[in-house]
Amino acid sequence: MSVNAIAQPPASTNIARAKERLADRSTPFITDCWYVAGWGKDFTRDLCERTLLGRSLVLYRRTDGQPVALQNRCPHRSFPLASGKLEGDVLRCGYHGIAFNANGSCAEIPTQNVVPRNVCVPSYPLAERGPFVWIWMGDRAAADESKIPDTSWLTSAEWSYATNYLALKGSYVYLHENLLDLSHFTYLHPTTLGTPEYAQTPFDVDVQHDKVRITRRVPECDVPPIYARTGIKGKMSRHTTSEFVSPAVHHASALLADLDASPRDRKDFTIYITHFLTPESQGQTHYWFAFARDFAINDQEASDYMGAGALTAFNEDKLALEAISRIYALEPEAASAEFHIKSDQAGVAMRRILHRRAEGK
Repeated sequence: MSVNAIAQPPASTNIARAKERLADRSTPFITDCWYVAGWGKDFTRDLCERTLLGRSLVLYRRTDGQPVALQNRCPHRSFPLASGKLEGDVLRCGYHGIAFNANGSCAEIPTQNVVPRNVCVPSYPLAERGPFVWIWMGDRAAADESKIPDTSWLTSAEWSYATNYLALKGSYVYLHENLLDLSHFTYLHPTTLGTPEYAQTPFDVDVQHDKVRITRRVPECDVPPIYARTGIKGKMSRHTTSEFVSPAVHHASALLADLDASPRDRKDFTIYITHFLTPESQGQTHYWFAFARDFAINDQEASDYMGAGALTAFNEDKLALEAISRIYALEPEAASAEFHIKSDQAGVAMRRILHRRAEGK
């Protein structure tokens, strides 16, 4: 269904609307979802400690190469297992030597011959897709790998991409909101992604159950600096789509058309920007991203250029969101005093979805 434009009622009504059932920085995490746990290269024979959705985990690979994620807490005296050591596929606690198999079952308690059946550490389903390892932290019985969002372009020979990571001191809820309201391109990213007319370009919002999509069509604009390597020299048109795919993924695409291309030159260029958001805690977010393209496939210079531009732009988002988080911490009433504007339509719809899913509905 299409979302109607948000009207502009008196400020008191807007404030009340800002208090409606929307996810915010205190909303419980949604566990029935596949999240990125890290790069594949993060899973090695060296133990890696990482916090995801408020839980401390230990990550590693078995001797056969399969990734493992266990609770990073020995059930005996809560010593972090990441401070232990691997013995083959067995992880031995560095405090009293209690050992655990890769499935979380207890393999040995050195001070006794009998291992109680109920001694174990939680293990989490993982799935490796392209450069990432995904994790399911909800009910194991519901861990359906077919629900992992499609990112097939990250393993396709017809695409090339650059990736990077940022640690955000802020809630993933507001990062999703930021990614759905690209009117900020004009003001926050004037030297990378933005052009002067972008903020005033009309947009359409579509909500389908748990997904939100917003589209914009700029009929003519200058080439934003980040797209300088496309080969477009003069004017271009720009059709962009931003989609809230899941609590863990936001996907954006841009179809760029060279308005001055000759019949023998390439006219259309496609960009995919996929954002992977995994809450660390209520106030911290792991933020991975991939900036992909269907042109200059083997041009490493193009990858480096566009990757650097993306990192600059997303660092600008990071600085903005962290500044907002500081205001929220200093003035807790700030969020409840906010009002919505027309360009908040997609973000508000997304926050309703997150709130509903956090309640298990």
